[in-house]
Amino acid sequence: MTRLHPLDGLHAAVRGAGAPVVALHDAASSGAQWRSLAGYIEAHYRIWTPDLPGWGASAPAHGASGEARAIQRLIERIGRPVHLVGHGTGGALALRLAAERPEAVRSLTVIGPSAFCLLRSGGIADRHLFQDVVGLATAMAAAIAAGGREHAMRRYVDYGLGAGAWQRTSAPERARLLAGLERLMVELGMLTAEPAWRAPLAAIRCPTLVLVGEEAPLPSLRISALVAGTVPQATLRLIPDAGHLVPLTDPHLIDPAIGAHLRAADREAVLAAVLAAA
Repeated sequence: MTRLHPLDGLHAAVRGAGAPVVALHDAASSGAQWRSLAGYIEAHYRIWTPDLPGWGASAPAHGASGEARAIQRLIERIGRPVHLVGHGTGGALALRLAAERPEAVRSLTVIGPSAFCLLRSGGIADRHLFQDVVGLATAMAAAIAAGGREHAMRRYVDYGLGAGAWQRTSAPERARLLAGLERLMVELGMLTAEPAWRAPLAAIRCPTLVLVGEEAPLPSLRISALVAGTVPQATLRLIPDAGHLVPLTDPHLIDPAIGAHLRAADREAVLAAVLAAA
């Protein structure tokens, strides 16, 4: 494994050889969350795993647009269309990039994308789910203001992973999560304040795989269904007995699914080129 030189404050690890893959991690994480996937596909793909702005070794960006620009510059540096993978917050960013820059994305994989703005523009049930997320962020902000940083993070972890998840978390992991609490609040604010962009999802024309754990929070399940129902070439796959952290808890299911999707997209691209040249 090597490390790229920082590009405008963005750090990314890269390994493997072949067609390029860019994998975007979830909030309160880093590019290191993709070690298993990188090991699985590196014989056939060159995978970049950036620390998203404000996480890991990367400098913060200014708002959601700044995050998108940072990844766009990385893709421009790679110099060819990429297979784009994203989980949670990274999944929301991947959707935005694929909608805004379809020519730069060869295939798309999103895992429980946290594109909460898609719920705000839906029907009454979707709007209720959106308010649940807003309520979570509001309660966390109130806890922080009252000096209860651990209480705020407990609410977030238990909401995403189920009641009692924080209690089961190791002391070192709790400390790591608490260190990123302020950045996490910024991410939640951006994800809930972004303008709704459900319509542009129809502009995503690449083969798209949507993965989500069956035990993920309801907003993640609903957003995954919305994406799969709107993106023209999307396929939805539910992972049984898994929650939001399915890339980490079930890599034996996630990594092969992503690998098969990448290979299928490559075959489709080769066939399209042959037909165009005929």
